[in-house]
Amino acid sequence: MKKHFYTLLLLCMPLTLLAQVQVTKAYIEKYKTIAMQEMKRTGIPASIILAQAIVESSSGESNLAKKFNNHFGIKCKSDWKGETTYQDDDTKKECFRVYSDAINSFKDHSNFLKNRPNYASLFELDPVDDSAWAMGLKKAGYATASDYPKKLLKVIDDYELTQYNYPNLAAEKDTVVEPAVQPIIIKDSIVKNTVKVAKVDNPKLDTVQLSGVKGISSNANPAKKIAKPQAINKISDLPKDSSNNASVIISITKKKASPYPKAKFKINGVSVIWAKEGRSFLEIANTFKISLYKLYQYNDINETDLVENDQLVFLAAKKKESNKKVHIVRAGETLYDISQSEGIQFEHLKAYNPQQATNKLLVEGTNLILFHMPGEKKQATLNDFSIRVNLNIFKSWHLFKKKK
Repeated sequence: MKKHFYTLLLLCMPLTLLAQVQVTKAYIEKYKTIAMQEMKRTGIPASIILAQAIVESSSGESNLAKKFNNHFGIKCKSDWKGETTYQDDDTKKECFRVYSDAINSFKDHSNFLKNRPNYASLFELDPVDDSAWAMGLKKAGYATASDYPKKLLKVIDDYELTQYNYPNLAAEKDTVVEPAVQPIIIKDSIVKNTVKVAKVDNPKLDTVQLSGVKGISSNANPAKKIAKPQAINKISDLPKDSSNNASVIISITKKKASPYPKAKFKINGVSVIWAKEGRSFLEIANTFKISLYKLYQYNDINETDLVENDQLVFLAAKKKESNKKVHIVRAGETLYDISQSEGIQFEHLKAYNPQQATNKLLVEGTNLILFHMPGEKKQATLNDFSIRVNLNIFKSWHLFKKKK
């Protein structure tokens, strides 16, 4: 009987987790505006406000939140003059604050941190540094649980709450940007500073290995090799043995203009800029008021000083999927290139397309999936997991009974 109970419990777990995710998303949607307003008023990161509310109130489902509008588990303290309720917490019958509505709970939470001396050090921190605030709250005594910072940061990462630290960016209208169309090849002519020439037989072309570039991790930005054409600026520089019978055409161009706007814009709903080679990452971080380590994290790169090559630099966390659904691979693209151009986190793009190599150029014309597709394979994995867990529980129970 107990075996069947455990089996049923494990099979129901995924549905319960899914329901909790939906509840949390609805909670964020409901209170994100007040969190951003409180950040503007007091300097507390909106991501921290939302994460604390989610953890302390179980996304609004706790008894304190439902019955007493207390979304942060704030206790009475000697200076509280409002209504109170007594609930069991660390000890029996502890005094908690009662609010007329949730908004007052959010405002009082901000005032609670802002006006108490033990939290003063928090307001010396970077106002968008989630990690520092999470650790600071624990150090200042907000919660007794040793893993409190870890809980907050997991919620922030799982639900991409950092984006709400930038309300001005979140309010921008999405700008749809398509990469520039490749120029038409016209043999033996010059078109807009571009020379198209017939390739000689057995040319010796250099290659550039990008995986070793400082600031690009071997996991996040897979290596790719591209042809480095011979420098040719005028017709007289063309190889003398060029012929009309050549089988391959190469395009020799001067540095092309950026296909993206000069000002910040959005890709997949996430704010981004086109950064020129040599620009300082620290300068970008300071300009847009972003923690430097977060800037590296958003763009799936290791720490480095300067932008090595002209590239897209995201100013907030990329999304886990895209409404576009499918990307058709262009010549010379890697998974990392596509994660940037489509605004999707590299690890998720890789998970959606496990058959694609992460350290090679992709085959032109290949369709890449840009969103999670629940399928039989994942369900089979889930069922296998449930079976393995059930088997382990059964074995443990059997051994226990045998010893007894």
